[in-house]
Amino acid sequence: MRVSTPAVLRACLTLALAACALPAFAADCRSRVYDLLKAAYPQAESETGDDGELLRLPGARWINLGEVVCKVWPASPDKTLLAFKLQYEAASGGDVEPADLELLIADSASDRILQRYREAHALDSDAIRVSGLVLDTARYRLDERTTAFGLRVNYSGSSRANPYSSTSLSLFVPDGAQLRPVLRRLQVALERGEWDTECAGEFEAVQRTVAIDAKRDNGYAGLSVASTTTASRNAFGDDRQCDSSESPPRKTRERLRYDGREYVVPAALSGLD
Repeated sequence: MRVSTPAVLRACLTLALAACALPAFAADCRSRVYDLLKAAYPQAESETGDDGELLRLPGARWINLGEVVCKVWPASPDKTLLAFKLQYEAASGGDVEPADLELLIADSASDRILQRYREAHALDSDAIRVSGLVLDTARYRLDERTTAFGLRVNYSGSSRANPYSSTSLSLFVPDGAQLRPVLRRLQVALERGEWDTECAGEFEAVQRTVAIDAKRDNGYAGLSVASTTTASRNAFGDDRQCDSSESPPRKTRERLRYDGREYVVPAALSGLD
């Protein structure tokens, strides 16, 4: 099919205008983190600590600016998402590190905070440590008007003989001036094992994906969770070489229904609490 030159020019102009609709700084939310946090906490004061640049908040909480994650929300580019820990101590490194979780939605064109969520002790670290936060902006379209975004929390263990790492996924939706969790701590990745630190041992790995289901419960689409589990075993062979064997992957699928308040997560799929 032949397309006229004016039609091409009109299409290019439309795309250019759409690109200009967003502020130029929206794509680089890192440069806005400090100003957005100051908008959320006007009384916060800057500090320099052993872990880098900090904000000290009223009520003896600290934010490590280097650990704040942010992202312009593809489903609503006029909004910017932020997630971070509220530390109970200025420096990390203790055996137990209590920390709250804070989530913010900010205007992409200004320093206005639109919605927020805070959960006490949601990011505590001990032998199993919180190793990172990741904003998940896959299109979780729950109904015609509601799209959720996700927060993935990565955990890692400190034992060499019992290696452990996992990732949990929670979903949130805007609700007035607040954010409301609709899915709490679904474990989407797990690696664990036990070995003699030389060779012999057994290991397990689980990977899960989440898709929107066509059926609805109490207004929201269900979540289809597909799991793949693999197990492996290491042992010394007759030649004293460390040999590894892996079992065939085991695949399962489970549907999570919305009960009117949140998605019900079975204990077998739940991440760390």
